[in-house]
Amino acid sequence: MPKISEPTVAEHRAKQRAAILRAAEEIALEGGARGVTLAAVAARAGLARPSVYAYFPSADAVLATLVLEGFDRWRAALEQASGTARTPDERVHAYFLAVARSAAAGNHRLAAALTGVQLPDEVRTSLLAGHRQTAAPLVTVLRDLHVTEPEDALALMQTVVNHCIARVEAGRAPAAEARRAADFTLGGLERLTGAPSA
Repeated sequence: MPKISEPTVAEHRAKQRAAILRAAEEIALEGGARGVTLAAVAARAGLARPSVYAYFPSADAVLATLVLEGFDRWRAALEQASGTARTPDERVHAYFLAVARSAAAGNHRLAAALTGVQLPDEVRTSLLAGHRQTAAPLVTVLRDLHVTEPEDALALMQTVVNHCIARVEAGRAPAAEARRAADFTLGGLERLTGAPSA
């Protein structure tokens, strides 16, 4: 039986898997997805390459897992932030605060580093479904405010999201950027509906 460093085999495997993913993430952030090879990941994690193969069959599988797990964390953060929001105003403010905090934690840098990664069809399908779920709070806002041409409005809101992320990553205060982006968005939506935003 192989030597394990944790009380149980399951805990050992979980720790090894986490180390592999952490190493791959560090490599991707430093040099992009192309630098993520199983040999490089093994060396960074301090493991033999066959040990990495025991968890992931290829570098593409490692990258796909990074994308999906990062997306799951982002979705969970959004759900937690918007859980108690009731009005359109509260939902938009909660959404942008989650965006800004996520950006401050560095979560979106990984997404940028993995842009262009070729993912298996089933992973792309999961991501598309996930994108729809993460957009759900904004879609609810658009519906509640009776926004005309909601798809166009959602695309504009995404532009504000991206700008908020960029400013936080550049060192701006997350709470202030979230408030500014939310206020800007709500003001724009009010003009598109003629209805009060809250």
